[in-house]
Amino acid sequence: MTKLLEKLRAFSGTRAAKILHFFFGDPVQLYAVFLMMTSMYYYHEDFTLLYTLIALVLTALLMRFYDFVARKRFLGPVLYLIYLAAGLYAVSMITNYVNVRYPISFSVWFLTPQSVVDFSLGYTIAIFMLMLGFLTSTVYYFSKVRYRMVMQLLIMMIPLALYAKENLQMPALLVILLLSSYFLLMIYCRQLRPSEQVRHMGGFPTGISVALYVVAFTIAAAIIPKPPIEANREFIENAMAFSTWSDALMQAISMFTDTTDNRSATNSNARTIMTVAADEPLHLRTQTYTYYTGAEDSWTVTDYDRPSLPYKTPITYKPQDLMQAILDAAAADADFAEKYGLTDVTSLTLPEQEMQELYVNPWINFAFVPAPTRLVQIDTINDLDENAALTSHNIVAFPFAAWTSETMQYYSDTYVRYSTPMELLDRLSWENYTALLEDAQLVLLHAGLTEEAQTIWIAFLDSEDAARYAADTDLLDYHSDVIDDLAAQLTDGLHSDLEKALAIERYFTEAGYLYDAGYDKPEGENIDDFLSTTHRGVCYEYATAMTLLCRSAGLPARYVQGFLVSEEGSVGPRTTGPTYLPKRDPNYTVRSRDAHGFPEVYISGYGWVSFEPTVASDGANAAGPENQKVMRWGYVLLLLAVLAVLGWLALPWFRERKFRRDIQSMTPQACASAIFLRMRGSLRLRTSATVSELGQASAPFFTREALFPQLDALLYRQNAEPVTTVQALSEAYVLWDEERKAFIKSQKRAEKEAAKAERARNRKEN
Repeated sequence: MTKLLEKLRAFSGTRAAKILHFFFGDPVQLYAVFLMMTSMYYYHEDFTLLYTLIALVLTALLMRFYDFVARKRFLGPVLYLIYLAAGLYAVSMITNYVNVRYPISFSVWFLTPQSVVDFSLGYTIAIFMLMLGFLTSTVYYFSKVRYRMVMQLLIMMIPLALYAKENLQMPALLVILLLSSYFLLMIYCRQLRPSEQVRHMGGFPTGISVALYVVAFTIAAAIIPKPPIEANREFIENAMAFSTWSDALMQAISMFTDTTDNRSATNSNARTIMTVAADEPLHLRTQTYTYYTGAEDSWTVTDYDRPSLPYKTPITYKPQDLMQAILDAAAADADFAEKYGLTDVTSLTLPEQEMQELYVNPWINFAFVPAPTRLVQIDTINDLDENAALTSHNIVAFPFAAWTSETMQYYSDTYVRYSTPMELLDRLSWENYTALLEDAQLVLLHAGLTEEAQTIWIAFLDSEDAARYAADTDLLDYHSDVIDDLAAQLTDGLHSDLEKALAIERYFTEAGYLYDAGYDKPEGENIDDFLSTTHRGVCYEYATAMTLLCRSAGLPARYVQGFLVSEEGSVGPRTTGPTYLPKRDPNYTVRSRDAHGFPEVYISGYGWVSFEPTVASDGANAAGPENQKVMRWGYVLLLLAVLAVLGWLALPWFRERKFRRDIQSMTPQACASAIFLRMRGSLRLRTSATVSELGQASAPFFTREALFPQLDALLYRQNAEPVTTVQALSEAYVLWDEERKAFIKSQKRAEKEAAKAERARNRKEN
């Protein structure tokens, strides 16, 4: 350790050491750099290394500038104000230039989740400049001018707030770096006496002790398991105005984006979105998407999905009535029944399909009304019902943001899973469904069943729309061998639409897929990777996969985003905005984290049905995926620390072997000098010790007295003929070193035996 410190002191005077100290020697400076790193990672993670390198240089320069400002009582503040004004002016110039070419202002871009906006180099540079000026100034002031670690903790909350705003997880490595640098800052700036003047501890021994302590703290903090915590954000999200402003921002952003965000479904926000009064858990849809782009791993809105075609009389029917009409046609015409394989189901008695009522009380503004798949009608929409539009895809749109629905009527998707309806639906296939409806209508009209024939006609129009949709998506949508091969495998031997859809839905559970909200999907990974290799993701991946698999199997299907209504219990009425008393007390609460993606598949004999392929999350895995990442980094650091300790322990052995190899190529005089210095250091003799004193110190364990006269002759009579060879000197040294080590071991063993005998004697006396 002493030699290491001596080498470090010697290295500290070199030019390289001064450069390293300039950039890395100040914990205050490093803390500011890590703050910049974590902040800029949020804005553009691909350039994090570049941002960090630039911040490292600029922070080092700014810290020297702040030192000058702190020393000059008058000139310093003046220069700082000039620097501040120049920086703000530069930021203003950049943002004004970008704003002309970017669809939203800098303030909206800054406050909007970065996952839903396009990257802007100009805005990002402006953010970098603002963050750099603010963070370096505050960190410097509250460490070197006024030591206030509580303020430093609040400063550390700034980058954390950026991630919390969007409920993103900060990468584990950044968490470790930020917390470790904060802990190091606390040690470095700790006052040793009650004075306003900051005093620093110095010296290599102290620095090494602090470094070891920080490393040990970091490893322990990372490895020790953290309990999963469900943070209650209700007060923050609802009592403050941030949620309303965020909703307004998202409405603004939705004006110029028609694509999904494949990370949006990982939101863990607990903010209340709406309360619902319903008789069952269900899906509420807000937007459908038609085309999937594999290169970008996103879905795109088309004319099919935009609520632009109002239907005051929506194209809908009671699914039970449609199935009953098909059964009536089969009962009325044996040839029809035989042609479509319905002979043995003509006597089925379908269970009654009750119309369900649903009440939704929104707490925020929506562009589209959240509604069930089989929506029939909406009684009132807060006096906006004349402007509301119910499209052929059952998306409800209106020109204003504020609304309150009293009652919706819908038919539940669970009806297709009842045993009796399944007996009929298992015989119906999309391949001949249109022909079946045409024939059924003729049979019913001939039998005088005009009401049933009208139901068949409405269903025929609906199927025609689904057929056009399926043809377009089959022609223009994403295709791959992975999807086609898996779809063919899963539906092999199956006939009906319902059988195929249910088989694909079951596949994800049976094949061992994993729901992982913490999975960091690499750039370029898409649904083929999910199906073939990773087998992990969130509802976005599952819904996308089932939609594309159903399309490959020949079924009309579409990707839908909305909400999953499953959390029982109500949080009560809204505390902001107008409140309307519902006809029923809400019994479900929908939060931001309940945003959900799911597929809808067109089932012959029924219509559009929502499915749920998403595998339920494993509580142990989903509760703390980021904790697991932190722990993995902790184990990596522990492994590196263990390797460093083992290397430190093995270093003397390697150094000794290197020394023995090096002296073989020396002259006898150089070999004698190296051996003498080595032996003197091993015995820890003073630097002025002579060869004679070395011999006396070696007398207890080394009896070859000829070695020391040879060393004396070679060291002090340089021009004399060598009295021995290098080989003989090196062999004598090796023997001396081995006997020294054996003597040390015997001494330690003797000391242990003496201590043991002393303890035994003390016990006997007591």
